[in-house]
Amino acid sequence: MEQLINNLLEHEQLRANAINMIASENRTSPLVRVMMASDLAHRYSAELYGGTGSIRRIMDLCKKLIQELFQAVYVLITPLSGNLAVLAAMLGLTKPEDRVAKVFGEDGGYPLNLRAFNRVGLKLPFNHTTRTIDVDLSRNPLLQTPPSIIMLGQSVFTHPHPVQAFNKMMEEHSLKIPIVFDGSHVLGLIAGKQFQDPLGEGADILLGSTHKSFFGPQGGLLVSNNQKIFKKVERFGGFTQGSHILVDNMHPNRIGALAIASLELLEFGKDYAAQIVKNSQALAKQFHYKGLPVKGDKVGFTQSHQVLLDYPQQTAFKIKNKLESIGIMTDALLRFGTSEVTRLGMKEPEMKVIADIITDCIQENRQVEKLIKQIKNLNQTFQTVQFTFDIREYASVRNLIKSYFPY
Repeated sequence: MEQLINNLLEHEQLRANAINMIASENRTSPLVRVMMASDLAHRYSAELYGGTGSIRRIMDLCKKLIQELFQAVYVLITPLSGNLAVLAAMLGLTKPEDRVAKVFGEDGGYPLNLRAFNRVGLKLPFNHTTRTIDVDLSRNPLLQTPPSIIMLGQSVFTHPHPVQAFNKMMEEHSLKIPIVFDGSHVLGLIAGKQFQDPLGEGADILLGSTHKSFFGPQGGLLVSNNQKIFKKVERFGGFTQGSHILVDNMHPNRIGALAIASLELLEFGKDYAAQIVKNSQALAKQFHYKGLPVKGDKVGFTQSHQVLLDYPQQTAFKIKNKLESIGIMTDALLRFGTSEVTRLGMKEPEMKVIADIITDCIQENRQVEKLIKQIKNLNQTFQTVQFTFDIREYASVRNLIKSYFPY
């Protein structure tokens, strides 16, 4: 027990003194944490069990909040991860040996192992200068061997994907291929009306993780305005009595926490998402000014929460380790995420300071001890989660919920 507690305390202390720029992570609010630690964590939700009525009402409320957030009719909140939401879409809309068109891993696409499910990948050509899919180069592969689905979105994701252009192409050739948009990384930006609007642009499904730019608990969701397509996916990713495929228990405490995070995004999401983009651009511009190789320099560097440095893989891994040693957390892809620092209230001036510290660390311009001290001082100034409600004022949250759903 002592060893376990010591490791937990070590982790907490490490994170308390570090600046987290891992693009796939974020910081939840105290209200979300309260919901995660509530009695819901012990329970099932099916009507088969007694005492579950309030849990199902929480689930219904969560669905309504997400409908409002994404302007979607059909909502699936059961997936325990973005990965399971992706699998639900793939299994529901394809059959063995079908083709799935997607950005491949070497271009920053999500590394889904299609072969494990007896599906075949069809590569969507990616333009590394414009940082998005090349629709013209995609035309021949898609028309010659039409896939069963087109899966847009990727893990290394700085610029919008051409949903409308793919829809136009299919209309011109009388094709009806479902478009699935994996917004795992940019879901919080989409909720905040930044980056792009996949459903509004014609995607049949929007899915993703709820803990990256979307600042909720770890988990997944899926939304759609196409009933026929949604029902096919729901069969695999949903939860109906007697039919459990990918989900058996959706973890009610996660659903409650997701509802709180959705409410926060409805109230504060536009300001939050706009500040993320401002922070990313400020960080990228300062990197560029300092002479670091930033990807996307021909197209404004980034429109998302990610800023990408361009180093060989082995060098990038060493840089990741050097940054960790001074208290800056990022990944070995050198995707610098601005979601969590934005959630803590940092803005453009702080991004310039962070960019300077990172540059000095990479180029070894200053003593490590001085960089560590600067990181600690900056971090201690920004410890309070922003874009949320005051946990001491539950009445205000109650009133806000009633304002959305007065009935």
